[in-house]
Amino acid sequence: LLKTKLGELQEELAKIPESKKAQYLKALKSCPDQCDEKFMLKHLRCEVFNVEPAAKRVIAYWEKRVEIFGDEKAFLTMTLSGALKGDERSLEIGFLRPTFQKDDAGRAILYVEPSRLPMDKNYDRHSMVRAFWYYNHAALEDEEVQKKGVVIVAYPKEAQKSQFDRKMTKMNMGSIRGCLPMRVAAIHICHPPWFFEIIFAIAKIFLGERLRKRVKVHTGSEEGVIDTLEKKFGIDRVKLPSQMGGGNDLDHMDWLEKRRSSGL
Repeated sequence: LLKTKLGELQEELAKIPESKKAQYLKALKSCPDQCDEKFMLKHLRCEVFNVEPAAKRVIAYWEKRVEIFGDEKAFLTMTLSGALKGDERSLEIGFLRPTFQKDDAGRAILYVEPSRLPMDKNYDRHSMVRAFWYYNHAALEDEEVQKKGVVIVAYPKEAQKSQFDRKMTKMNMGSIRGCLPMRVAAIHICHPPWFFEIIFAIAKIFLGERLRKRVKVHTGSEEGVIDTLEKKFGIDRVKLPSQMGGGNDLDHMDWLEKRRSSGL
């Protein structure tokens, strides 16, 4: 089945006019190892082996990657010493972080903490989005995650209104929608601040209809929210970050250093 679908995907890609797949063709020449069967499988799994949308996603992926990384970095390996070299500060901010845990369905749990963003927005947005890409690629190293996807747990309780970055949100959502081979099963927003309704009215425009339907907002006591995530959504307390009352102490810098030492 895999070989058959990979062959059908190649046929579908061949149908697309060269003028509409310039960056993909450039990637084939510049970094063929990053367009191999493993890469194609990620896109097929994301689209549940429907070859037409998978082909469109492959093309969109390379178009967006060049847009975010630039010609000089887009075709380098997606590693800390490759395409992410020079983005150390954005990576260390850790606006999005892996939790190294999965929910009961086997989906990776990614953690978003907006309060880690500098209030003065003194950062390079493209660099921050490159970090966003890196974290998503790290999650996709797990074949089970490719198949089952991720859930995003956001904890904006301590965030200030000045930390909401509309442009960066648009860039991140533009990467998820139809580009990165990532299946987002749910976005859990826990303990939203007073200005959330204003911000979400803007943010949901960038999410698209499919993702908007997967947003779950959780309010109330810390214990009540954790109880809901556990009993209704299969996310155990021990897997949730300690920042929001869970039992998972994230050591983001240690994780980055280990990946750097491993050439990842």
